[in-house]
Amino acid sequence: MYRPAATPHRPMFLAGGFWAIVAVGPISWDTGIDLTRSPLGDLVAWHAHEMVFGFASAMFAAYALTAMTSWSANARLSPTGVTILVALWGLSRLAAAGTLGQDPRLTVPAAVAFIAFVALLLARAALQSTQAKGAAHAFFALTLTATQIAVLLGVTKRQLPVLGLAALLSVVGGRMVAAFTWNQLAATQAQKRRFAMARLFGLPGSVAILLALWLATRETASGWLVFCLLIAAASEAMRFILWLDREVLRDGLLIMQHVGYSWLPVGLCLIALDTMSGAALHGLTAGAVACSIFAVAARAVARRADRLRANLVDGGGFALLWTAAALRVFANVDTAGQAAAPVIWCIAWLVFLARHGAALAETTPRPVFSGPKRHRQHLSDRLERSGHRIEGRGAMIETGEKRRMGCGSSAALDERPSPEIQTQDSRQE
Repeated sequence: MYRPAATPHRPMFLAGGFWAIVAVGPISWDTGIDLTRSPLGDLVAWHAHEMVFGFASAMFAAYALTAMTSWSANARLSPTGVTILVALWGLSRLAAAGTLGQDPRLTVPAAVAFIAFVALLLARAALQSTQAKGAAHAFFALTLTATQIAVLLGVTKRQLPVLGLAALLSVVGGRMVAAFTWNQLAATQAQKRRFAMARLFGLPGSVAILLALWLATRETASGWLVFCLLIAAASEAMRFILWLDREVLRDGLLIMQHVGYSWLPVGLCLIALDTMSGAALHGLTAGAVACSIFAVAARAVARRADRLRANLVDGGGFALLWTAAALRVFANVDTAGQAAAPVIWCIAWLVFLARHGAALAETTPRPVFSGPKRHRQHLSDRLERSGHRIEGRGAMIETGEKRRMGCGSSAALDERPSPEIQTQDSRQE
C-alpha cells in the first residue's frame, strides 16, 4: 500500500537522498543557482551547512525516530507527525537558501525548526523510557540544534559540526555496528572477549572526539587537538579491528557497515595530519558519515528471509558512493578523479532514491532495521542436533527418543531445559 508517511524513515530517507544531490550540485558545477541572499553568506558555507543540517540531519531523524519504538514503547510518530516533520525540513532548507531573507530573527528559527522538532520528539521519548539508549539520541539532537544556531549566528566555525557528526557516529553508529554484527555471530567465548575489548576502546575514542570538538573552538590548542584526534583515530581503529570476523564477510549488509565505519579512523587521522582541510573533512562527511548512512538505510529495503540479505543494487550503489568519497579525499585537485567524484556521488544517491522510492509501494517491515539474531538460531540448531526441539522460547522440550517411539505432541515432556542450556539461553536474551 502506498503510504509514504506511515513511518519516519521512508520520507526522510528520500529527502536526505535528494538533498545529497542538491547540496553537491551547485558547489561542483555552474548551475546558475543564486545563493547570495543566504544567511550563510556564500555558496561554500551553504554547502557545508546543508551537508550537515540538510542531508545528515534528515538521515539521522529517519533512523532515530523510527528506531525509538524499540526503546520507548509509547513513542511512535503518527502519519500527521511525519507530515509535519517533512514540512519543517522543507522550511529549514528554504530558510538556509535565503528564501525568507537574511533577518536572523526570522531565518534562524525557521532554519533550526526541523532539528529542534526532532530533538523535542526524542527528548520526550527518552524521558518516558526507562532505557538509556534514547538519551544519547536526544542529546545529539539537542547538540545539533545548538550547533546550528551557533553556525547561523556566526559564532562558531562552520567545520565544527563535522566533528559533532564524528562523535555521533562513534557513540550511536558504533553501537549499531556492534549490535548488528553481534546478532549474526555464533556468540563464542572468543567473540565475546573481542567485543568486550571493543567496548573498552569505544569509550576513549568517543571522549577524545568530544574533547577535540571543544579544543577546535580554541585557536591556541592546536597541539592538544592533534593529540586528541590521533587518540580517537587509534581507538576507533582498534575497535573496528576487534569487530572483524569471518562471518562479516558472508553478509553484504555487514560488509557495507564495516567498510563505511572504517572511514571514521581514517578521517580523524587525516584531520589530525591536515587540520580542517577540505579533503580531510570529506573523509568524515563523504566517507564515514555518508557511507554509514547508506549502509544502515540499506537494511530497511533488504531482502528478508531467515536473515536480512543485501540487494545487489544497494551493494552497487554503496560501491559507487565509496569510490566517490575516495576520489574526493585522495585524488589531486584539477584531475579527472576530482571531476568524476561528484558525478559518481550523484549516481550513487540516484540508486538510493530508486531503491527507497520503490519501497513506498511495499508494506513496512517490522522491525525496520534488524533481523533475527543468529546466535539464538545457533542455540536452537544445537539443541535440535542433540535431540531436543524447542517450542516457543524453550518452554517445552520433546526428546528425540520420544519422537522415535512415535509419541505425538501430547507426549511432550513439560519441563525446563537443562541448567546448562537454560543459563546460556538466558544470557543470550
